[in-house]
Amino acid sequence: MKVLVLYYSSYGHMYEMAKEIAAGAKEAGAEVSIKKVPELVPASVIAGNPGLKRGAELQKDVPIATIDELANYDAIIFGSPTRYGNMAAQMKNFIDQTGGLWAKHKLNDKIAGFFSGASTMHGGHESTLLTMMIPLMHHGMIIVPVGSNVAEVDATQAGGTPYGPTVLAGPDNSRQMDQTERKIGRDYGRHVAEIAKRLARQ
Repeated sequence: MKVLVLYYSSYGHMYEMAKEIAAGAKEAGAEVSIKKVPELVPASVIAGNPGLKRGAELQKDVPIATIDELANYDAIIFGSPTRYGNMAAQMKNFIDQTGGLWAKHKLNDKIAGFFSGASTMHGGHESTLLTMMIPLMHHGMIIVPVGSNVAEVDATQAGGTPYGPTVLAGPDNSRQMDQTERKIGRDYGRHVAEIAKRLARQ
């Protein structure tokens, strides 16, 4: 059972959540890979922004995913920060290149999960998750949400939704995940992997 945690992260928050989700999937016995989509922001812009520069340095050793490899996984968990209530251009650009996989039904009946984050509580956490799901529905992927399985979703004072784990980054993007956000992410990774395992047995 192979799980890919595929993400884009500007400041490192999505990367940190990707690691929590991956850890949960590993606990369920999955072979897990963490990969990022290609960056579209010019290197000169990143170098001139301390926050972006720190984020890039944090992720410098994370491999970049390719389109064709997506078909090799049983489950793919997509992560993107919100951009005006939608996924980041980097993730959208990557997904938009999957037409060849769609034409050959390569992702049909595979598991899909989603995670996100925003600077503010009402910055688009849930709308980003929901809109990220739409193109993967066209691929025939099976969407697995957090749902009501994780009690922390009802108690969180920061990130975390029934649709997928999220992170609250704070107005200056300096806030780090709390233990509740981390637990939602880890439990979600385990849940997605367990669902993939069940389907693999059939």
